[in-house]
Amino acid sequence: MKISEIEVINIAATKSEGIAKFIRNSSLVGPMEPYAEYAEDRGMWTGGGHWVVPIVIIRTDEGLEGYGFCGGGSAVAGKALIDEHYKNYLIGSDPFDTEMLWDKMFRASIVFGRKGAAIEAISGVDNALWDIKGKAVGMPTYKLLGGKTKDKIKLYASNLHPSNIFNPDYELLAKEAIDYKEQGYQGMKQRMCAGPREGKAGMKRNEMLVKTVREAVGDEIDLMLDAYMGWADVDYAVEMIKRLEKYNLTWVEEPLLPGDFEGYKYLRKKVSVPIAAGEHEYTRFGFKELITQKIVDVAQPDIRRIGGLTEAKKVAALCEAFNMPCAPHVAYAETIHFTLSCPAVRWAEDTCVPSWEKKEGGFSDAYVIGAPKAKNGFIKIEDEKPGLGIELNMDVIDKLRL
Repeated sequence: MKISEIEVINIAATKSEGIAKFIRNSSLVGPMEPYAEYAEDRGMWTGGGHWVVPIVIIRTDEGLEGYGFCGGGSAVAGKALIDEHYKNYLIGSDPFDTEMLWDKMFRASIVFGRKGAAIEAISGVDNALWDIKGKAVGMPTYKLLGGKTKDKIKLYASNLHPSNIFNPDYELLAKEAIDYKEQGYQGMKQRMCAGPREGKAGMKRNEMLVKTVREAVGDEIDLMLDAYMGWADVDYAVEMIKRLEKYNLTWVEEPLLPGDFEGYKYLRKKVSVPIAAGEHEYTRFGFKELITQKIVDVAQPDIRRIGGLTEAKKVAALCEAFNMPCAPHVAYAETIHFTLSCPAVRWAEDTCVPSWEKKEGGFSDAYVIGAPKAKNGFIKIEDEKPGLGIELNMDVIDKLRL
């Protein structure tokens, strides 16, 4: 079996009802926090444009198709890198040779980047190849990754955003947190609304967000915070986290900018709450420092950014060797297969919605069909589905296509 064709389709994910709500209408502090003009716009990453997802479709001469997705939201770079560069190392190759193909693409990326779009493009290709491998042998991908390490995956709810970063509706926040608890989630993660630019007043709002949720759900629920790189002044981060230590937090996620290793080391020495990061880190080489130098307490690879499943398994092995928990970013289909196969992974992150916003069959315009769904705070994979177990909804994709 050989790779015969590669197609990359850019879709404007923010035209999709579900993703638009999560990205466009979600208030939170972020990496552009110092600049007031971006304070209320989560679309800041895209310069005000759409969040773009490149979909990678790899076809073989035996009629199989594999599907992968590039992270990051870069419309031009991901598709161009695959179409104009990586494709040259893939066409005519055996899709089972994932280690060699990954290494070729990585070595060939030296001239244009070791992080960001260069690796996110490799991720989309690699995950599509793992989908093909599972389909070729008639097995779910997790079995090729090492098999089950757990019968089902525990989820934490990950959509507790403040309704407004300047004037949050605390009553609504409490209602949503209680709803997730009633849905069966044993943990939940909430976003913050303020950073250093707003000083003590912002700290007070941040603390009120956390106090509201903790009082609503009680002490038995794991509670995580995501500062989304918005507390990038390390002294501010220390003071803010110290104010929150009394709320029994499972971790604080990405308080500082990626790459600020010295800042993270300093922060960990000053606070008692575990620190998590890695959603915006790339390859085993980036995670080697996070893990071996114990820069963080919890490693958080994103399977669509890190370099795909091939690289994610190596990061998981590092976590196991250094006894560091691994909590991957977002429960995509490929992430669920990874989570099921890794002893170091305790949780998966479910970007859920409250029960009053749910629709029969999920979002009406979902562009992926067959992804595993949460039930009572857990998720299971259907063993009869080969590969990643998903199909593309081309009717929807054609509507979102750029």
